[in-house]
Amino acid sequence: MGAKFVEAKKGVEILHWRFTGKELGRLHATISSSGQQALTIQDCLTAYIVTILNRCQEKPIRMVTNMGSYRRVKAPFVEENVAGNAIQTIVTEQLPLDMVGIANAVRTSIIQSRDPQELENWLSTATDRMLSTINSGKSLFFKSSDDVINVNATSS
Repeated sequence: MGAKFVEAKKGVEILHWRFTGKELGRLHATISSSGQQALTIQDCLTAYIVTILNRCQEKPIRMVTNMGSYRRVKAPFVEENVAGNAIQTIVTEQLPLDMVGIANAVRTSIIQSRDPQELENWLSTATDRMLSTINSGKSLFFKSSDDVINVNATSS
């Protein structure tokens, strides 16, 4: 497993970016001015980063996966007082190339993932796949892809 991880991370660079609250506010105001739907600062920041990375690499990012909390989804199987990570992997459709389109794709995927039936389907499938993998003596390995960006933001 360790060798797979090392191989998958070849060529990966760590980037440290810092944005002020004022800069994030301007970014949000600029992208949100399209008025298509209510966007969060995180949606806009993700879209901005995707467009910057797309300018720097040969293969554009075509999908965003968000690790999002489902703790506040109103569904009979979501308990408010349960400890642990109540997260799911939220995947966008194939992304457009413009910032507004990317931000809207991210927000749309998050809204859809919070539908109780959609969440139940995702949790049932993910639980079954993970349990089957573990019961067969295998382990899970989430290999990254050059055209997918993974976002781990509790603000989604």
